[in-house]
Amino acid sequence: MRRNRILVIGLDRDSAYAIRNVFEFERHEIDVCIEMEVVRDVLVERAYDMIVVDARVCQQEDFDLVDFQLDRGLRVPLIVIGSENTGLRRTLRSRQGLEVIHLDLDGHQLLETVGSWNSTPDPEAAA
Repeated sequence: MRRNRILVIGLDRDSAYAIRNVFEFERHEIDVCIEMEVVRDVLVERAYDMIVVDARVCQQEDFDLVDFQLDRGLRVPLIVIGSENTGLRRTLRSRQGLEVIHLDLDGHQLLETVGSWNSTPDPEAAA
């Protein structure tokens, strides 16, 4: 199994940890944020394989994650999760090499998507 470094962004603490708990038995490195200012700081400091974001966060006025990444040359793929993502599909699209995946609120689908991600193999598994 590949280990991914994942940033989970929730609307509030409960939603962020609900998403994080989907990965309870997985071997990924997961950071959790609920404030966009902190998200921006973390993205500049650390490298992530993907960002899993609650779709409701994307509807907030200060949500600028796509433009923020593109302005800094970052290309961390976004997985937007939640039933609220239907209206976001038109406004939040893949742009300039930044992949955006929309998923319904389904833990199994999220695990399958993350598990099949093209990231670096787990060095422990190779040993």
